[in-house]
Amino acid sequence: MSSQYDDQAYEEAMDDVHTRFILNLPDEELQSAPRIFFQLEQAWWFYDDFICDSAAAAAVAAADAAAQEEGGKKKKHRKKKHQIEEPLPRFKHVKPFSFAMFKFSPLLQPMLPEFENMYEEFNRYKRSISTYGTILLNKDATKVVLCRVYKGKAWTLPGGKVNQNESGKIASARETYEETGFDPQAELGICANWAERMERGEVVEELMDRDDDVDAPSDEEEEEGGRSLPWKPLQDGDKLVYTENDTKKRRTCYVCRGVPESFPFEPVARKEVSQVSWHELTNLPKPSYAVIPFIAQLKRWIKKDNRKRGIENSRGTSRAGSTPKQKEYTTTPKILTKQRGGNAQGKPRDALDEIGLTP
Repeated sequence: MSSQYDDQAYEEAMDDVHTRFILNLPDEELQSAPRIFFQLEQAWWFYDDFICDSAAAAAVAAADAAAQEEGGKKKKHRKKKHQIEEPLPRFKHVKPFSFAMFKFSPLLQPMLPEFENMYEEFNRYKRSISTYGTILLNKDATKVVLCRVYKGKAWTLPGGKVNQNESGKIASARETYEETGFDPQAELGICANWAERMERGEVVEELMDRDDDVDAPSDEEEEEGGRSLPWKPLQDGDKLVYTENDTKKRRTCYVCRGVPESFPFEPVARKEVSQVSWHELTNLPKPSYAVIPFIAQLKRWIKKDNRKRGIENSRGTSRAGSTPKQKEYTTTPKILTKQRGGNAQGKPRDALDEIGLTP
């Protein structure tokens, strides 16, 4: 480790992570490279998201306090905050972190000569795991929501791996909520709040003051005394699937149409997504990842759905005969409260459960 870091603090941090994620692994899990590295991935996220972030915040606070005690100018100091050295080393990828943990852990040290082979086995397995996500469309099905990968340039659809005993549909909704803050099932966050208010017969101003977001109530809704959300929960009939030729990975996305363009997207998970924004289907951003293979199927789905809605299928037309100009909404995460791959309380979920490897 570089001399710029506190050796004792680093040892304590690694010991903390080792105790939480490695020490109590059953013997059978230590016999499987994928099991070990999925657990190490969870450990890496925890180390970076909580231990390193907390140590960095404490260092900045201590520097600020010292500057104030010395009668220094806080504003001037804050401009130089980026010059404060990180107390703990950060690892840019799971592989260098895993290598460090292999050297640190008495349980993993005997496997160190096989590290490269084990990591390659893990990578092959990980690339083959099926994923589930959601294609969020605006009312006119002319725009789609994409997420920019954290610390990356590529745009992709919200989605991820399924948890143990979790259906693909539920996994799609959960991953979408974690990465965008929008819950298609209206069970979490802002969407749940809107649904509850509508059930009580309240007017949801966030929707009602934008006539392009919510249709006029149907006869059934009038009889029930209220309106419904402008989108439907995920349906099996709205599922699009493709399989990658090289890895044979199966990717599934559920289409959700009617998402308000004014929705305040903000990721719930930590450090998975750096930006969420709307993009025209006819002008998708580059680079993108796992988006283009869905487009042909999606166009067919939109045509079919337009027929159901009695909408003309000519390009660029909507129910009113033209595509209304609407404000483009883009958001960059401000405060992320959920650990990558964790549950709603920020606790790391079992990586083995995530891929269904637990017996």
